[in-house]
Amino acid sequence: MVLTRSVTIWVLMSTMFLTNIGFGIILPTLPFLSQHLGASTFEMGLAMSVFAGASLVASSIWGGVSDRIGRRPVLILGIVGYGVSSALLAFAPSVAVLLILRFLSGLMSSAVYPSSMALVTECTAAQERARILGYMGSINGIGFICGPPLGAFLSLFGIQVPFVSVGLLSIINGLLALYLLPRTSKTAVAAQGTAELQVRWLQRFRHMLQNRMIAPLLFGTFALSLADASISTTLSYFVTGSLRSTPTMAGWAFMINAGVSAVAQATVFSRIFHKCGEVGTIVIGMICGMIGYLAMGLSQLLIWAFLALAVLSFGRGLSYPSITTGISLHTAPQLQGSMFGSQGTVGSLGRTLGPLLAGWLYSVQERSPFFFSGGLLMLTAAIFLLFYLTRMKAKKQQAEG
Repeated sequence: MVLTRSVTIWVLMSTMFLTNIGFGIILPTLPFLSQHLGASTFEMGLAMSVFAGASLVASSIWGGVSDRIGRRPVLILGIVGYGVSSALLAFAPSVAVLLILRFLSGLMSSAVYPSSMALVTECTAAQERARILGYMGSINGIGFICGPPLGAFLSLFGIQVPFVSVGLLSIINGLLALYLLPRTSKTAVAAQGTAELQVRWLQRFRHMLQNRMIAPLLFGTFALSLADASISTTLSYFVTGSLRSTPTMAGWAFMINAGVSAVAQATVFSRIFHKCGEVGTIVIGMICGMIGYLAMGLSQLLIWAFLALAVLSFGRGLSYPSITTGISLHTAPQLQGSMFGSQGTVGSLGRTLGPLLAGWLYSVQERSPFFFSGGLLMLTAAIFLLFYLTRMKAKKQQAEG
């Protein structure tokens, strides 16, 4: 049993690593493919937005499906489906077909996160979950770092090559999961009849609202995703414009933003989590993020911007896996997929609204997106502190009573 669980975790890490390499390959090459098809600037932006919009719609649905039919088939379907739809992008004859395929890619890729996280939860004990989820987050970040340079290299052989390569990589990834992931029994939800399944959907939402820990964790996910948009959307403009640097330095800035977070999750996250608890770790991460964003907004030199990026990336490396671990610990086993699907939904909502808000703020004042993100994380940290103090007071009154 120990061997099977270890193999499952390693296979999940491998599949998530390969999946994020695929994401990273497509991200820098998609604008060039869109341009090749004659897309306008608006249509290139729309190609990014429809992917996030599809994830927003489908994440919770896929989570519920994984609760009913099992994690493994949903995970494999998501991996292979994302790869096939991404490979077909290389042969898109028009912008309209490209947008449809991007929507399908987002639809299929949104199955990967809730099913894989729920499978990790089923394979780990509560005391080791923070460490494993920290490793998962780290390997995801490393895969995303490796993807863009690999995509740039592959594009030298033709604009279609990166997309076909992602399709082949995903098929290999799906076969790896098919042959190595153990077959697990269906969850308790899967054993219910159709009428009871309909009731279960209502029970999931009621469970989410009644659980006093879940709602703050979902809000924290939304806040982090929304704040992150100020980096992903405006960082290149800020580095090359306000700081008068080069596109190469902008690329290094993205490497720092992803790399420090990956290192933090792999090294110090689990130790801080076990020492400070989930709320304490979230608050520490949010405060680091707040300091980093505010320092970013005040930066006049590239070196200070890089240091600010390192601080906010370190904060994200603490707060996000702590939120994910908290969700897994406060959710019933048969609802893990649905709850991680809900987390994926609110995260996609932040990634959908964030670029629009960050772009508008940048047009008003080029540093305002970073100040907004810093203020948002400060508010989120205060909410978690208030929640923690309220919970401690309630426990003390209960003990005295």
